[in-house]
Amino acid sequence: MKMIKRSLPIPTSQSERTLRILLPSDYENSKEFYRVMYLHDGQNLFEDETSYSGHAWHIEESLGRLGCDDMIVVGIDNSDLRLFEYSPWPCIPEVKRQFGIEIGGLGDVYARWVVEQLKPYIDHEFRTLTDDKHTWIGGSSMGAYISAYIATTYPKVFKHVGIFSLASWFNEEAFLSHLDSLSIDTNQTFFISVGRKESSLIDDAENQAYIKNSHNFYKLLQRHGVEHITYIETDDGHHELAWRKVFPDWLTFTRKKHIG
Repeated sequence: MKMIKRSLPIPTSQSERTLRILLPSDYENSKEFYRVMYLHDGQNLFEDETSYSGHAWHIEESLGRLGCDDMIVVGIDNSDLRLFEYSPWPCIPEVKRQFGIEIGGLGDVYARWVVEQLKPYIDHEFRTLTDDKHTWIGGSSMGAYISAYIATTYPKVFKHVGIFSLASWFNEEAFLSHLDSLSIDTNQTFFISVGRKESSLIDDAENQAYIKNSHNFYKLLQRHGVEHITYIETDDGHHELAWRKVFPDWLTFTRKKHIG
């Protein structure tokens, strides 16, 4: 597989946003059209050298090992505005006290950019299968938060959703209330994973918060009649190594259901 970089204007910033695009090995020598997976925090996906933690998801290796390398992966880089762009709502007061400022609130603008500018750009520039059943979206932590929002708000665009260590504690009440107001597409697929050791400290309250967030999201999807859901808890932490470990399970889940 081959990774190329592109950049695209984004309304939340004066700087263009970097896109890390992984193309199938045979892309340049074929006329095939390909499925597309959109993932947040693009710096953390492919190369250890660019990852926040020094460890990447190693997306390319997982795709190759599972025979899923007939897919285009679009890694959307984050920026200093990550905590603003990855939440449609301002943070709750407890989070504001932790960071010293009110963050969040640009998530709807960011989501519309993904749907109305980024995806059309990718579909125009590359040979893609443009329908929802061939389109994935996912992310970890706050990236999972915005992925869940985008996928449920635009269900006719993204069918397959990967939610890793959901950080909806940022403003869970607004998040769940918004989801309950939607007509969630029961044919979408959701893969939800969370670790029992999300906190780097011995902080059971933080660990339980992540588990609670994921479980509440899972139960809400069930109440709305979503049929294709996998929910797993692992003995892992809040780290790229954990998400690298479970990422192949998302691919396997969609393949076993014959929906990928």
